[in-house]
Amino acid sequence: MKFDEFLDIYKDKPVIDSSTFPGYLENQKVLRIQVNQWQKKQYLMKLKKGLYVFSEKYRKTEINKEFIANFLVNPSYISLEYALNFYSLIPERVFTVTSITTKKTQSYNNSFGFFSYRSIKKELFSGYEFIKIQNYNVLIALKEKALIDYFYFNKNKFDKNFESFNEMRFQNLETINMGKLKEFSKKFPEKIQKTVNLFIKYSRLEKKSYSS
Repeated sequence: MKFDEFLDIYKDKPVIDSSTFPGYLENQKVLRIQVNQWQKKQYLMKLKKGLYVFSEKYRKTEINKEFIANFLVNPSYISLEYALNFYSLIPERVFTVTSITTKKTQSYNNSFGFFSYRSIKKELFSGYEFIKIQNYNVLIALKEKALIDYFYFNKNKFDKNFESFNEMRFQNLETINMGKLKEFSKKFPEKIQKTVNLFIKYSRLEKKSYSS
């Protein structure tokens, strides 16, 4: 297959999945060899094994790393530090796109950036929605669920005082629905529920300091 033919087939696809190759060429070995050659010529960029995008020269639309994060591991949704920064709940910029999945804990590094995935039980895989980022609908945790996920995966970081919350430099706490936060926490272990209760007290004190 010539690259122009390949381009014509996949030009409207933001991501090229090698599992779709059988529909276009009987000899898969030949096509995979060609794909490797096109990578070397920088016609294609590899996201992970079997997953590619066109280089900028041949790409029809711009692709964002949040969309890539959803696509690299399915099912998954963006959460933890990246989501907390996305919602401006923490001030530090987060470069690693952090996600939650029901699959194994894993990570990927490609030309779009570094992507990490933390594994969670199926019954805790909830509390996310589609948000439009540029031209793509991206699955990301609600801000309350992003907080719960963070507490869950950093359970030893938070104790019985507010110091660990201060270290996180939380901000814009007035945008958090505390009722929703507490409701999400009910599915999690008791230690996380206690952390949430402590965080709610911390938030109330912070709000009072804002008013003052």
